[in-house]
Amino acid sequence: MKLHGNRHLAALAAGALALAAAGCGAQGTSASAGTDPGSNEVVINQAFQSLLYLPLYVAQEQGYFEDEGVDVTIDTGGGGTQSWSAVLGGSADFSIQDPVFVPKSHEQGGEGVVVAAVQNAPTVFIIGQDDTDLQDDLSFLDGKRVVTSPEPDTTWAFMTYLAQQNDIDVEIVNVAIGNELAAVQSGQADYALAVDPQVAQGEAMGLTSVYSFSADEDWSPFAFSSLTTTQAYIDENPEAAQGVVTAFERASRSIYADPNRAIEIAQEYFSDLDDDVIATSVNREIEAKGYPETVLVTPESWDNNLEIALYAGNVEDYPSDATSYETNVNTELAEQAATAADEAGTE
Repeated sequence: MKLHGNRHLAALAAGALALAAAGCGAQGTSASAGTDPGSNEVVINQAFQSLLYLPLYVAQEQGYFEDEGVDVTIDTGGGGTQSWSAVLGGSADFSIQDPVFVPKSHEQGGEGVVVAAVQNAPTVFIIGQDDTDLQDDLSFLDGKRVVTSPEPDTTWAFMTYLAQQNDIDVEIVNVAIGNELAAVQSGQADYALAVDPQVAQGEAMGLTSVYSFSADEDWSPFAFSSLTTTQAYIDENPEAAQGVVTAFERASRSIYADPNRAIEIAQEYFSDLDDDVIATSVNREIEAKGYPETVLVTPESWDNNLEIALYAGNVEDYPSDATSYETNVNTELAEQAATAADEAGTE
């Protein structure tokens, strides 16, 4: 993905947090202390409880963490900043959020590594009352009103980039997060950008998904949400670190091998939502390859994220020593996890 334009756009990180919030459950935070070096007790702090993070819940419910010798507690930070800060502050061992926090940390003289993909595609969709397919021809959007969350949130940023890439003129209508579908239904706008389960809820209301960012080869793969930690933690807890990443590898493969079980787990974690909405949402994530088929974060997925981060002014420079793939992505744990899963015959 090659993006060029105004470097004064506001930081994308806040938008990534808002996007991950879609599909949040009611589960709150828990007070957990950091673990001691060499311990098998592991704290993973997720930015939100989100359908985007389903591999985490599958690993927990299927017993993969336990199989790999780690006792995992899941905390919820309430945002990417809080989750990453929990790792840096020592109250969590891993965090899940937009991986851009790691290169930002390096630019500021800090530390951090990305060890596994959790969401590997930008599963953001354009949904509207008109069912004209826009996937291969976005010209129909010219002159239309499109709802996004307020600047600088992710859906606002994605729509801005898409319009500039395709030289189309759209009127951005900002509404508070959670009110996108209502704005389209009321006629305030023609389309809205949304993620699941909101997309599935909109379809149940008679709206149609007409464009998928993840289906556009310019946008995917994309290191959208990742498992992050520090190299110091890995060095002090090599077995626990490997166990966590291997459990994520097994969970990601399990989602594709047994989608029905993955849907059941999602329904357990999001019991406040309609079962059919959850099923539709998870199946769409699988079709879009939003959940990683293997957890290794690839250079291409990293590049796509950092190109947008640079465009948005969320990192100072890319590529650079501080923001490069080599500096920020630990590939060894994911590669060993894939080998272990292959040898065990995990599909």
